[in-house]
Amino acid sequence: MPPSLYVAHDDKLVIVSRLPLKVIGGRGLSFRWGSVLEVTPAERPAGPSPLAGVLYGLGFMFGLVGVLGVSGGAPWGGLLVLAGVATAGWPALHRWRQRPGVVSAPRLSSDREQHHVLVKKRDRKAFSDAIDVCQRASETWPSLGALIDVPRAERQLAQALFDLAGALERRQELRELHAELTEHDGAFELAAQTTRATVALSELDDEVTTRLAALEAVAVAGEELIRNQQITELAREADETLARLTSTGPAIETDAGSELAERTEAVLRAYRELT
Repeated sequence: MPPSLYVAHDDKLVIVSRLPLKVIGGRGLSFRWGSVLEVTPAERPAGPSPLAGVLYGLGFMFGLVGVLGVSGGAPWGGLLVLAGVATAGWPALHRWRQRPGVVSAPRLSSDREQHHVLVKKRDRKAFSDAIDVCQRASETWPSLGALIDVPRAERQLAQALFDLAGALERRQELRELHAELTEHDGAFELAAQTTRATVALSELDDEVTTRLAALEAVAVAGEELIRNQQITELAREADETLARLTSTGPAIETDAGSELAERTEAVLRAYRELT
């Protein structure tokens, strides 16, 4: 089943979409959980490795010897030059192939209503926290068995994330408008608009808080159900074990050490009586 939601993110933005997102122009990583597919550019590779330095050196040596061979008319000179170029060029080619890609939303312009774009750090952080909470919730579902319709829950969770991203996107736009109004040199004349923006921004803050709380409640509900199941199972096992260990049954066999001590004590008493 294809994902219901795509989330692409890098260090500067988060794109949340019902339409496919991808990483182009380099390497990317993808991770699917539930009905959500996350994509992100790969990490930038570290600096050249010691092996790369060795290959560069070998390539230089091959090339130098090859050039000298060509100058001297040796037939193998050209081959050494090619070997040098290939040896020195392989690390560079490898680094180029390992370069991180960039996030791409091919239908962002044509289907803007199917996308939400978050660029402000505060909003990206809020959405990242929501992703973590939703992952916690989805991790509980396999243990809940028939108590939950997993495919339906996955779709609902994806829709909740999409709606949250929409609220966060509207909030960041309102925040920018509010700042523009308050900082304008005509702020006095724009007081009515500033007041409306302030009220709308407060309402969106409340909406975001409510949506985040609802997602947290879903995760906590699943975790509590699992905890209650574990407690019930442990209580049942404990009752069975206690019943087995404390039930009335055959008399406990006499300890061999105690029996030997009693017999020894009886022999000593008889010996004392004789003496």
